Amino acid sequence: MKTSNELYYALTKYGEYWPLNIKNKVNIDQLVNKLNKYKWIQYNPTKDIARKALSITSLDGGMSGVPDLDSLLEFWKRTGEWVDEIEMDIKTEIYPLFEKWLDPIEKYICRTHIIKLEPGGFFPAHRDCRDLDIRSFRLFVPLNYSHNGNFFILDNKKIDFTDGQMYFFNECLTHTVFNASMEDWYFIVINVKLTEESVTDTLKHIIG
Repeated sequence: MKTSNELYYALTKYGEYWPLNIKNKVNIDQLVNKLNKYKWIQYNPTKDIARKALSITSLDGGMSGVPDLDSLLEFWKRTGEWVDEIEMDIKTEIYPLFEKWLDPIEKYICRTHIIKLEPGGFFPAHRDCRDLDIRSFRLFVPLNYSHNGNFFILDNKKIDFTDGQMYFFNECLTHTVFNASMEDWYFIVINVKLTEESVTDTLKHIIG
Protein backbone atom coordinates (compact mmCIF):
# COMPACT_ATOMS: atom_id res chain seq x y z
CA MET A 1 0.00 0.00 0.00
CA LYS A 2 1.34 3.43 -0.96
CA THR A 3 1.77 6.14 1.67
CA SER A 4 -0.19 9.39 1.48
CA ASN A 5 2.96 11.23 0.40
CA GLU A 6 3.51 8.75 -2.44
CA LEU A 7 -0.09 9.17 -3.55
CA TYR A 8 0.12 12.95 -3.45
CA TYR A 9 3.38 12.86 -5.40
CA ALA A 10 1.63 10.79 -8.06
CA LEU A 11 -0.59 13.82 -8.66
CA THR A 12 2.01 16.58 -8.41
CA LYS A 13 4.62 14.87 -10.60
CA TYR A 14 2.51 15.95 -13.59
CA GLY A 15 2.64 19.59 -12.51
CA GLU A 16 1.58 21.82 -9.65
CA TYR A 17 -1.70 22.39 -11.50
CA TRP A 18 -3.24 20.71 -14.51
CA PRO A 19 -6.65 20.43 -16.21
CA LEU A 20 -8.88 17.37 -16.18
CA ASN A 21 -11.11 16.38 -19.09
CA ILE A 22 -14.11 17.13 -16.88
CA LYS A 23 -15.73 20.25 -18.25
CA ASN A 24 -19.21 21.69 -18.44
CA LYS A 25 -20.58 24.83 -20.03
CA VAL A 26 -22.76 26.79 -17.65
CA ASN A 27 -25.04 29.80 -17.92
CA ILE A 28 -23.83 31.59 -14.83
CA ASP A 29 -26.89 33.83 -14.58
CA GLN A 30 -29.28 30.87 -14.62
CA LEU A 31 -27.16 28.99 -12.09
CA VAL A 32 -26.94 31.99 -9.75
CA ASN A 33 -30.71 32.53 -9.97
CA LYS A 34 -31.21 28.97 -8.74
CA LEU A 35 -28.61 29.36 -5.99
CA ASN A 36 -30.05 32.64 -4.79
CA LYS A 37 -33.08 30.72 -3.49
CA TYR A 38 -30.76 29.69 -0.66
CA LYS A 39 -29.08 31.82 1.97
CA TRP A 40 -25.44 32.42 1.13
CA ILE A 41 -23.26 31.83 4.20
CA GLN A 42 -20.28 33.96 5.18
CA TYR A 43 -17.24 31.85 4.38
CA ASN A 44 -15.05 31.52 7.49
CA PRO A 45 -17.27 33.71 9.70
CA THR A 46 -14.37 34.76 11.94
CA LYS A 47 -12.94 36.82 9.07
CA ASP A 48 -14.70 39.94 7.74
CA ILE A 49 -13.87 39.34 4.07
CA ALA A 50 -16.23 39.72 1.11
CA ARG A 51 -16.77 36.04 0.38
CA LYS A 52 -19.80 33.79 0.76
CA ALA A 53 -20.49 30.15 -0.02
CA LEU A 54 -23.02 27.33 -0.25
CA SER A 55 -22.34 23.72 0.70
CA ILE A 56 -22.52 21.11 -2.06
CA THR A 57 -21.55 18.44 0.44
CA SER A 58 -21.56 18.84 4.20
CA LEU A 59 -21.18 17.01 7.48
CA ASP A 60 -24.91 16.33 7.86
CA GLY A 61 -26.29 17.00 4.38
CA GLY A 62 -27.63 20.36 5.52
CA MET A 63 -27.02 23.88 4.26
CA SER A 64 -26.13 25.59 7.55
CA GLY A 65 -22.44 25.82 6.65
CA VAL A 66 -21.48 24.52 10.10
CA PRO A 67 -18.71 23.50 10.14
CA ASP A 68 -18.12 22.98 6.43
CA LEU A 69 -17.92 26.68 5.49
CA ASP A 70 -15.81 27.57 8.49
CA SER A 71 -12.08 27.34 8.98
CA LEU A 72 -11.77 23.88 10.51
CA LEU A 73 -8.91 25.13 12.67
CA GLU A 74 -10.93 28.11 13.91
CA PHE A 75 -13.94 25.85 14.52
CA TRP A 76 -11.77 23.55 16.63
CA LYS A 77 -10.40 26.48 18.62
CA ARG A 78 -13.91 27.75 19.38
CA THR A 79 -15.63 24.45 20.08
CA GLY A 80 -12.95 21.91 20.91
CA GLU A 81 -14.40 19.67 18.17
CA TRP A 82 -12.14 18.60 15.34
CA VAL A 83 -13.87 17.74 12.07
CA ASP A 84 -11.87 16.39 9.14
CA GLU A 85 -12.36 17.34 5.49
CA ILE A 86 -13.14 13.74 4.61
CA GLU A 87 -16.09 13.56 7.01
CA MET A 88 -18.05 16.20 5.08
CA ASP A 89 -19.17 13.96 2.24
CA ILE A 90 -22.97 13.98 2.41
CA LYS A 91 -24.65 15.60 -0.60
CA THR A 92 -26.83 18.64 0.01
CA GLU A 93 -29.92 19.57 -1.97
CA ILE A 94 -27.93 21.72 -4.43
CA TYR A 95 -25.67 18.82 -5.48
CA PRO A 96 -27.77 18.11 -8.63
CA LEU A 97 -26.84 21.56 -9.98
CA PHE A 98 -23.21 20.44 -10.09
CA GLU A 99 -23.52 16.76 -10.92
CA LYS A 100 -22.08 17.08 -14.44
CA TRP A 101 -18.78 18.04 -12.83
CA LEU A 102 -18.96 15.89 -9.74
CA ASP A 103 -20.54 12.61 -10.83
CA PRO A 104 -17.33 11.31 -12.52
CA ILE A 105 -15.57 11.48 -9.12
CA GLU A 106 -18.68 11.33 -6.92
CA LYS A 107 -17.65 8.42 -4.71
CA TYR A 108 -14.43 10.16 -3.62
CA ILE A 109 -15.51 13.74 -2.97
CA CYS A 110 -15.76 15.21 0.50
CA ARG A 111 -15.96 18.85 1.65
CA THR A 112 -17.19 20.62 -1.51
CA HIS A 113 -18.77 24.04 -1.94
CA ILE A 114 -19.36 26.90 -4.33
CA ILE A 115 -17.81 30.21 -3.36
CA LYS A 116 -19.03 33.66 -4.31
CA LEU A 117 -16.00 35.93 -4.10
CA GLU A 118 -17.40 39.44 -4.13
CA PRO A 119 -15.53 42.46 -5.55
CA GLY A 120 -12.56 43.07 -3.29
CA GLY A 121 -12.89 39.61 -1.75
CA PHE A 122 -9.77 37.52 -1.28
CA PHE A 123 -8.10 34.55 0.31
CA PRO A 124 -4.78 35.68 1.82
CA ALA A 125 -1.61 33.76 1.04
CA HIS A 126 -1.80 30.39 2.79
CA ARG A 127 -1.15 26.67 2.58
CA ASP A 128 -3.95 24.14 3.10
CA CYS A 129 -1.87 21.21 4.28
CA ARG A 130 0.99 21.09 6.74
CA ASP A 131 0.66 17.64 8.28
CA LEU A 132 2.76 14.60 7.46
CA ASP A 133 -0.42 12.66 6.71
CA ILE A 134 -2.24 14.21 3.74
CA ARG A 135 -5.83 12.96 3.68
CA SER A 136 -7.33 14.77 0.70
CA PHE A 137 -6.44 16.72 -2.43
CA ARG A 138 -7.96 19.75 -4.09
CA LEU A 139 -9.79 20.31 -7.36
CA PHE A 140 -11.05 23.69 -8.61
CA VAL A 141 -13.65 24.77 -11.18
CA PRO A 142 -13.87 28.47 -12.15
CA LEU A 143 -17.31 29.38 -13.46
CA ASN A 144 -17.05 32.99 -14.66
CA TYR A 145 -13.33 33.67 -14.69
CA SER A 146 -12.20 37.13 -15.81
CA HIS A 147 -8.64 37.18 -17.16
CA ASN A 148 -8.27 40.84 -16.26
CA GLY A 149 -10.03 40.95 -12.90
CA ASN A 150 -9.64 37.58 -11.17
CA PHE A 151 -6.35 36.38 -9.76
CA PHE A 152 -5.23 32.95 -8.58
CA ILE A 153 -1.58 33.04 -7.52
CA LEU A 154 0.05 29.65 -6.91
CA ASP A 155 3.68 29.61 -5.75
CA ASN A 156 4.05 33.25 -6.92
CA LYS A 157 2.72 32.47 -10.41
CA LYS A 158 -0.62 33.68 -11.79
CA ILE A 159 -2.74 30.87 -13.17
CA ASP A 160 -5.18 31.40 -16.04
CA PHE A 161 -8.26 29.26 -16.35
CA THR A 162 -10.97 28.19 -18.78
CA ASP A 163 -14.52 28.56 -17.49
CA GLY A 164 -16.20 25.33 -16.48
CA GLN A 165 -12.95 23.34 -16.66
CA MET A 166 -11.88 21.25 -13.67
CA TYR A 167 -8.28 21.61 -12.45
CA PHE A 168 -6.05 19.91 -9.91
CA PHE A 169 -3.75 22.21 -7.96
CA ASN A 170 -1.20 21.58 -5.25
CA GLU A 171 -2.78 23.08 -2.14
CA CYS A 172 0.41 22.47 -0.16
CA LEU A 173 2.02 25.35 -2.06
CA THR A 174 1.38 28.93 -0.98
CA HIS A 175 -1.56 30.36 -2.89
CA THR A 176 -3.79 33.38 -2.78
CA VAL A 177 -7.01 34.26 -4.60
CA PHE A 178 -8.59 37.68 -5.05
CA ASN A 179 -11.27 39.41 -7.07
CA ALA A 180 -10.24 42.77 -8.48
CA SER A 181 -13.22 42.94 -10.84
CA MET A 182 -16.57 44.68 -10.33
CA GLU A 183 -18.50 41.41 -10.57
CA ASP A 184 -18.93 38.47 -8.22
CA TRP A 185 -16.60 35.61 -9.09
CA TYR A 186 -18.01 32.10 -8.61
CA PHE A 187 -15.96 28.92 -8.37
CA ILE A 188 -16.31 25.37 -7.05
CA VAL A 189 -13.84 24.02 -4.51
CA ILE A 190 -13.74 20.22 -4.36
CA ASN A 191 -11.87 18.13 -1.83
CA VAL A 192 -11.21 14.52 -2.79
CA LYS A 193 -10.33 11.71 -0.40
CA LEU A 194 -6.74 10.66 -1.01
CA THR A 195 -6.74 6.94 -1.77
CA GLU A 196 -5.07 4.77 -4.39
CA GLU A 197 -8.42 4.38 -6.13
CA SER A 198 -9.23 8.11 -6.17
CA VAL A 199 -5.76 9.03 -7.45
CA THR A 200 -5.87 6.34 -10.13
CA ASP A 201 -9.30 7.45 -11.29
CA THR A 202 -8.40 11.15 -11.24
CA LEU A 203 -5.29 10.56 -13.32
CA LYS A 204 -7.50 8.88 -15.94
CA HIS A 205 -8.98 12.35 -16.51
CA ILE A 206 -5.68 14.18 -17.02
CA ILE A 207 -5.44 15.98 -20.37
CA GLY A 208 -2.45 15.38 -22.61
